[in-house]
Amino acid sequence: MALKSKGMQAGSFKRVDDQDLALSTSETLSLASAALYESYDRTPVPDAKISHLNSALLSSTFDRALTQTPRALMGASSLESKLERLNFINAEGALTRAGLLAAGLYPQQFFPRLMVDVAVHPGTSKGGSGTLRFIDRTLCEGTIGDMIGDAVRAIAKNLKRQSVIVGIGRVDQLEIPEEVLREAVANALIHRDYNPRFDGHAVNVDIFDDRIEVINPGGLYGSARRQTLASGVSSCRNAAPMRLMSLVPLPPEAGSPAEGNGSGIPMMIQACRERGLKEPTFCPGLDQFKVILHRPGASMNPKIEGIDNVDQKPIPGTRRISAKLGERYIKDCLIKYGELSTQQLQDLTGMNVNQVRNRIRNLIDMGEVLPTASASSRNRKYKIAG
Repeated sequence: MALKSKGMQAGSFKRVDDQDLALSTSETLSLASAALYESYDRTPVPDAKISHLNSALLSSTFDRALTQTPRALMGASSLESKLERLNFINAEGALTRAGLLAAGLYPQQFFPRLMVDVAVHPGTSKGGSGTLRFIDRTLCEGTIGDMIGDAVRAIAKNLKRQSVIVGIGRVDQLEIPEEVLREAVANALIHRDYNPRFDGHAVNVDIFDDRIEVINPGGLYGSARRQTLASGVSSCRNAAPMRLMSLVPLPPEAGSPAEGNGSGIPMMIQACRERGLKEPTFCPGLDQFKVILHRPGASMNPKIEGIDNVDQKPIPGTRRISAKLGERYIKDCLIKYGELSTQQLQDLTGMNVNQVRNRIRNLIDMGEVLPTASASSRNRKYKIAG
């Protein structure tokens, strides 16, 4: 929603629950540039030189490029011409962000916060267990490949292992498949927004008792939508790092995360299904993207703020739920928990915001449910009438 009279920044709002909240500066800029082609990944890095690149990685990268894409280096005989062809440097010979992050000796010399911050929290929320803020914390630096490998190790050491029988033997498996962890971290690093306004933002991995959250700056790009993430359609914000990550040799823990054909998210979903885990939850925002990986034994519902011991299960097939069944379910939640907001009803029932609002409206019209405040109030909740 926008009010033209107030201008783009002051007049831009988003709807959250029953509130209209002003967009932050980064959200407004992200929204304004969502449909534009970005090339921040290929912008030059001030003061960085070719000598800041790992020569051994470069040599191996050139060998792989000659094998995989021989035309890429056709006629390129000098080091500079090879580097320019693969976008390590630009036409003026300046080192690019993509080149530094793919094969730099220490990229954080120039961008201290372009890293992965892995934190293990006690309980199911940040700061939820008194003065103990972290059980463990690891700052993962280096190239994109280094950060993927280090982050996967840091996450894995804080997860449980399960012994399962395969054939005639036993193997130990992480409670969440390692390939799912790797893909989530790789996607966050490769698809994050490299606009300079996000240079102070790390990729954050927060490990809770019931879930893992991987958050990167930058919302969905191009034609990507939340509803189409599992379709396998690829929309890439950072083409240069994506291409380089398919050529630069990666540490064993980093695997081969950059196919670039949209297969990553379907793989994550299928791998979780095969292990009997709840599918990952994808939460795109205007200026960030969050992936939630649910740990075994976690409730099928997230923890609802202000409500303890939630044991309700979401309604199956909520996209096709009848209005009558939805209204009864909302009434049951209000009877059990008292006053609830639209967001809390979403979390408890598994319905989307429009489904909740439509059924609440029907219940209000029938006199069975009452709002606790006006429609414009930030504190508006709903309760059983009488």
